[in-house]
Amino acid sequence: MNATGTPAEPPKQTIYVRNTPVAYADIGDGPAVLLLHGLGGTSGDWNSVLAVLARRHRVVAVDLPGYGASGPIPDSSPAGMANFLWDVADAVGLERCALMGHSEGGGVAIEMAFAEPARVPRVVLVSASGMGRGIHPAFVLMGATPLGAAFPYLAKLPGGPEALVLGLALAGSPRPWRIPKSWATKMRQAASSTGVLTAALATVRQAVSLRGQECLLLDRLPELTMPALVVWGKQDTLLPAYQARRATDRLRRGQLALIPLAGHLLPIEAPNALLAVAGPFLREDRARESSPAPAGSGTGAQTRDRTP
Repeated sequence: MNATGTPAEPPKQTIYVRNTPVAYADIGDGPAVLLLHGLGGTSGDWNSVLAVLARRHRVVAVDLPGYGASGPIPDSSPAGMANFLWDVADAVGLERCALMGHSEGGGVAIEMAFAEPARVPRVVLVSASGMGRGIHPAFVLMGATPLGAAFPYLAKLPGGPEALVLGLALAGSPRPWRIPKSWATKMRQAASSTGVLTAALATVRQAVSLRGQECLLLDRLPELTMPALVVWGKQDTLLPAYQARRATDRLRRGQLALIPLAGHLLPIEAPNALLAVAGPFLREDRARESSPAPAGSGTGAQTRDRTP
């Protein structure tokens, strides 16, 4: 933390993967955790989570392709991003890593786990996309109607970026005053970039139709064999919280944590509540590695509603 109580920004590095710049923060030592942010965000969305996790883990937080200081890639679907991010993981030396994804990053985390299950000991899905068709009507307008084409031009309108950030804060949190000013400042900068808004629009148009979400992963969740923690804000209006229970029910080894008085922006508005459930879950893998499981121990599903 700095003198104002704002989470300190960790230093970022840049590498080139497939001739594309990828910006990332890399701090801490121990079992690795890869953090994947949501639509329109950056790795800075995890600033309030990074330092705490880094006390026990090596934590890598990337700017997803097309966001922050990372360049775009041709295939921005969850599967396309997952394939690219495994190349990023190889480039930074992540042979095996837990995955923690928020919103769009949650859908990408699932696709990464499908692609390379032996490399993923655990998954934390924070208000993950693809868990059902339900989504805020604003995303349907953006992704499935002609109005969406005007979205990137809001970056150039007077007050346009400020309006976008205010709308996201009000829709994303039932208590928007908890959102750090540093996040609002960074999001205002991002919303002032036509390129960032164009990348966000392209992602939404691939993923959302008039029916709602199209990149559905719910029915494939039984394919995941590793433990998975589903974390959701009970007051999420962007991706409704009932999707959390549906996801947990389909996971072989799923656990559920519903955070009260929180919405969609959990890593930003309620990082301590998120850490209270995700931290112990991630540490369980380290404990298992140091203590072999007793003979005959089962691997059946466990569903727990842990509300801090």
